[in-house]
Amino acid sequence: MTMSYPSASFTFQSVSPPMQLPKPANLARVRGHHALNSKSQQSAWYPSRAQHVRISAAAAAELCAARTHTHTPSIKAAKPFRRLCGLSCCTNAVALGHAAVRRACTIAMCTADAGHPIPLPGMAEVLDQYGWMLELPLEELMSRAAVLRDKGQHNAIVSFSPKVFLPITRLCRDTCGYCTFAQPPRPGRRAFMTLEEMLQIAAQGAAAGCSEALLTLGDKPEDRWPEAASELMEMGFGSTIEYVEAAAKTILRETGLLPHINAGVMSEAELRKLKKVSASQGLMLESTSLELMHPGGAHHNCPDKYPASRLKTIEAAGRAAVPYTSGILVGIGDTRSDRLHALACLHCLNERYGHIQELIIQNFRAKPATAMAAWPEPPLEELLWAVAAARIMFGPNMNIQAPPNLTPLESAAGGGSGASSLDALQAGWRALLNAGINDWGGISPITRDFVNPEKPWPHLSSLAAATAAAGKLLLPRLPVYPAYLGLRGGAPQSTRHPAHPEGTAAAVRGELATKAPGTPLAAAPAEVAAAGNPLGQLSCGWLDFSGGRDSVGAAVLRSIDSEGFLRASAWVAGRPDMNEQEAQSQEQQERAQPSDVSRVSVSSISDAAPPPAASPWPPAAAASMAIATTMAEATIPTTTPAATTAEMGSMAATAQRASMPMPRWQEGRVWRVAVGVDGALEGMPRPLDPSPRVTRLLEGVLTGGRPLQRDEVELLLRSRGADHDAVCAAADELRRRTCGDIVSYVVNRNINYTNVCTYKCSFCAFSKGRTAEELRGPAYVVPYEEIARRTAEAWDRGATEVCMQGGIHPDFNGDTYLRILSAAKAAAPAMHVHAFSPLEVHHGATSLGLTHEGYLERLAAAGLGSLPGTAAEVLHDHVRGVLCPDKIDTATWLKVVGAAHRVGLRTTSTLMFGSVEEGPAAWASHLVLLRELQQQAEGTGGHGGGVGITEFVPLPFVHMESPVYVKGQARRGPSLHEVILLHAVARLALHPHVTNVQASWVKVGPSRAAQLLAAGCNDMGGSIMNESITRAAGAAHGQELPPVRMEEIIRAAGRQSRQRTTLYGIPPVEQTARSYGTVPLQPLVLAAASIGGLR
Repeated sequence: MTMSYPSASFTFQSVSPPMQLPKPANLARVRGHHALNSKSQQSAWYPSRAQHVRISAAAAAELCAARTHTHTPSIKAAKPFRRLCGLSCCTNAVALGHAAVRRACTIAMCTADAGHPIPLPGMAEVLDQYGWMLELPLEELMSRAAVLRDKGQHNAIVSFSPKVFLPITRLCRDTCGYCTFAQPPRPGRRAFMTLEEMLQIAAQGAAAGCSEALLTLGDKPEDRWPEAASELMEMGFGSTIEYVEAAAKTILRETGLLPHINAGVMSEAELRKLKKVSASQGLMLESTSLELMHPGGAHHNCPDKYPASRLKTIEAAGRAAVPYTSGILVGIGDTRSDRLHALACLHCLNERYGHIQELIIQNFRAKPATAMAAWPEPPLEELLWAVAAARIMFGPNMNIQAPPNLTPLESAAGGGSGASSLDALQAGWRALLNAGINDWGGISPITRDFVNPEKPWPHLSSLAAATAAAGKLLLPRLPVYPAYLGLRGGAPQSTRHPAHPEGTAAAVRGELATKAPGTPLAAAPAEVAAAGNPLGQLSCGWLDFSGGRDSVGAAVLRSIDSEGFLRASAWVAGRPDMNEQEAQSQEQQERAQPSDVSRVSVSSISDAAPPPAASPWPPAAAASMAIATTMAEATIPTTTPAATTAEMGSMAATAQRASMPMPRWQEGRVWRVAVGVDGALEGMPRPLDPSPRVTRLLEGVLTGGRPLQRDEVELLLRSRGADHDAVCAAADELRRRTCGDIVSYVVNRNINYTNVCTYKCSFCAFSKGRTAEELRGPAYVVPYEEIARRTAEAWDRGATEVCMQGGIHPDFNGDTYLRILSAAKAAAPAMHVHAFSPLEVHHGATSLGLTHEGYLERLAAAGLGSLPGTAAEVLHDHVRGVLCPDKIDTATWLKVVGAAHRVGLRTTSTLMFGSVEEGPAAWASHLVLLRELQQQAEGTGGHGGGVGITEFVPLPFVHMESPVYVKGQARRGPSLHEVILLHAVARLALHPHVTNVQASWVKVGPSRAAQLLAAGCNDMGGSIMNESITRAAGAAHGQELPPVRMEEIIRAAGRQSRQRTTLYGIPPVEQTARSYGTVPLQPLVLAAASIGGLR
């Protein structure tokens, strides 16, 4: 076999005989390295830097010999080495008997598998690049790592994944010297967990707010254990991987938990198969040292632990665009240089594919009854060194975790075994944070750590307290990290996107920086598109969307907030506040889809009682906790006996005992996950004071009127915990200084004159084709006489404004809008007509061959009073490419609104937020564009309340019947935290140019709108006699909020109410009086869309 080495262009065709190596000391002098002649300053527990230099020097000599010598191998010497590596290879190390050379050559060999298209680094190359970390004092290394992490995207957040641990099987064909997870078959006990058992545990996790179902198992147990193969066959599966696929699919559908699969060494085809049913996958590299494969080594007799095999799987995951977890195991016989090499191999693969979403730096813990029971555990300083080295190698944005239940109970300086007290443990956690981690990994309130059963998970409050003591905020996440979700409008956060398999991270960021907002990035490869991902929509090859709203991609989007963290909140825009159980039931109904496969009832859940209270997290399925739940029939391979799911359940129930004891609910000891209105974990410790940078920004706005820059606005939009509270308080104070304690509102009526639209906005549930009768009723047009009647009726009921908008009907042109305007003005000449979005103005102008300004002048002359600043959605063309790809782009929207300001027409401004965008980045860009637009208006027409934008109206995305959500391609709207924060930041970012910030009671409900009055809002919008657009999306609010009720809500919030006109003037006294004595509205008259245009 010909083997290509990564560090030089040569091959081994045979082996070379023993040769005289240069003396290490001489090589050190040649290379100018002093380490060989100085005393090691490292811990005596590990080899010194001098040994690593000798390894590097010997390896270089070996490579030099290989370039120039070709000899016949010594069969006797080569066989053991060949058997060890599973490869035909050079035996210089064996012949020489030089341990250092053997280590260097075998490490290089493990990374030079002929099946790898990616050259991986040899030890000499790694030490040349990263060897300086071996000599740097630990304190300095940690300091550099922590500073580097804090410069990245993590801000002050440390995340964790709330999970349930599902050990599908503990049978394994490997026999690692440290492992107690792998167990041989036991008489009378099943080899695999049943689907019913997994659903029962997953349901408990869902009720506790978990997001992840961790599916862990031994490697290919059926290859070693006949019992495993037999049980799989009885259940109707041809392999363990097939069973894992069925289990993940069932858990995802029935409970909403997102599977993360650790199924060992796999082929690319198997990885792709599991990608369809999982949010992420993982495989620990552990080490690249082949010394561990020797008799007595940690990985002796473990075929799946060969580094070449594991690296091959990790690379295959990159080709398959699987968000992937990997890492190293510290202290199993490896050295610091071994860890550098293993990390460098992972870094090389990640530089190519960008798929390694997190690194686990895990320390060895000795376990009784294992081959390594007496092996010394690494001290905390070795774990800290590995964490810091990983951070420095992988950079600021990599997610690096260390399991908190395994932390050595020692100080970083060493000294004793440490006490098992919480104080000692928290000190270790703080040291890990100081070394550069940003994640604690998966933690379960329900199940134990089956890999380390002697080490219980910490209670969430203890971990949150230690994290807060380090100035960080603990936050729940999904098993897939935010950078891999395909959210639009933010800079790419992963090191590589599937659409850029050949590029570098810098190239991707550079492309985004040099392109105008909205210019799409490079197209994704055909193989990703073929996987079923809606690339024309979300452009996210990391997740599979091929099952529509039943897909894992859709489940991920349902579970996240606008930053990609776990939403963990029941509140949604457009829906009345519900109790927790009602919210769970509603979410399950939204997820439910008819299935073509038969469904059977699962046996009663009796021996593990569910928690007494339902949870407030929508992704969890309440129905899974019911006595009778359902699960889909498992896919039966055609090559195996066709056992049905019902038969499988029967066999599992009657044949043998469970593969392991089931967890029991322990009231008081089980923590739950929920995110509050401040964006932090409810009931958990957090930093008490706002961050210094947020404090400085807020002081700058309040004391000096300093305008916030785009990146500063984004920073404020990422505020959580104490930062969130500080932002809201500053916004409320600025509102008080600017607007006083008066809360205004306008008495108005909405007239949506048609829902027929030629545009295909993916978020819109209002628009219809000519004959469509989906969602909320048939297509219609409102006749001119009905427009006039509604306008007159509104005036008689005290209104001072009619707001008129509609779809872009194919029969409408610029004259149509002029006739609509004339009908309204003829019916009530004093009525202010607030009408026609920038899209409608653009359509009207182009249909008549006029400029925007020319057409707007005609509208103004016909009586138009002002324009709604709708059709903006999000002013970021990457986002608009998903939400409204055929609608006017950002530049055109700004051009139309700017033209309106120049002809003297004022406009509102809006932002529809919480659907597909990476919130803070996209929203910050939107706010800055609006501020600049208003500054332009002030520059041409004077400063203050007489020109340009009258108010800013944030519009939370209402998801329930929105097509993009129904198809599984959008989130569930913003969280309540994001709604409150956006209103507050808008007040700060737009000051002093846009002085009115409106709370939309139609979107959030009257009570939540009142809550927004304490976050910078000074206006409640309109009383709205009719509303169609938001209600078409499934909202319960919007029909009418009479003035009496409006003022009650305002007074209850401790503020004073005042009616206003559209332009914030004082309405006529007689109209105000009429508004309090309203009579019921007359029935609406609509015309079928088939009659064509308005008549």
